[in-house]
Amino acid sequence: MSAQAYLYPLASGSLGNALLAGADGTRVLVDAGLGRRRLTAALAEVGLGPEDIDAVFLTHTHGDHFRPSTVGFCLTADAPLYSAAENLAYLGGVIRGFGKLVRAGLARPMDGEAVTVGQVRAEAFPVPHDAPGVCHGFRLTLGRGRGRRRAAVATDLGHLPAGAARHFHDADAVVLESNHDPDMLRTSGRPADLIDRIAGPNGHLSNHAAAEALAEVVGRSRPGRVKHVVLAHLSRDCNTARLALEAQAFLARRPGERVRLFAASQHTPGPRVGL
Repeated sequence: MSAQAYLYPLASGSLGNALLAGADGTRVLVDAGLGRRRLTAALAEVGLGPEDIDAVFLTHTHGDHFRPSTVGFCLTADAPLYSAAENLAYLGGVIRGFGKLVRAGLARPMDGEAVTVGQVRAEAFPVPHDAPGVCHGFRLTLGRGRGRRRAAVATDLGHLPAGAARHFHDADAVVLESNHDPDMLRTSGRPADLIDRIAGPNGHLSNHAAAEALAEVVGRSRPGRVKHVVLAHLSRDCNTARLALEAQAFLARRPGERVRLFAASQHTPGPRVGL
């Protein structure tokens, strides 16, 4: 892979999430919820192995973002796991073997301070979601100097409050959840309490809510600044890539804006988004 800053969704959805981000030889993951074998296979598809990963940044503690086998992956890769101290404490209580990461010095809290790993700087910000512990998005700075690029990532959230939205402003790339189509969710046959949870303020963004959030982000950013949008965490039962992308069609019609739109897949890595 080239030295250019890039994002590469390895998988995105309720069966597992992992986003590869890199610049100038530094490679990190945002979440690692695929299971060790599948994560290794996804990395192999893009020409990498566990030893090429320099760190994992964890958004929250749900099992599709961190699995018990992620412990072994981090140990093999010698890659530190960064997350809120509350999240690390929770995982230590529910995941057998998590103490190995702690004893190896690879479970590292990040609360209030940005973390720099090589050519990647990650700043966490809170988002509203119902996982145990603290739920974060990340603003990533990839590279340094004139080649520096910025990306903002939030894959699980019930709404985008103003305090979180500002971290997306003027990002070169945005990775934002577009989880469900409200009509498909309502007629899905799922239990009413699950539907209410998903559609609630601490659940998941609908296509329409994601479109409203991105309209606010692009509108408050400098003209032409947001160049790439990756729609993430699409429901396998209550959404389609077509519906998610169609909800964002206004971006293609916005005067002065040329935003490239992508929908991340649960089963296939990509697209590679060069920044």
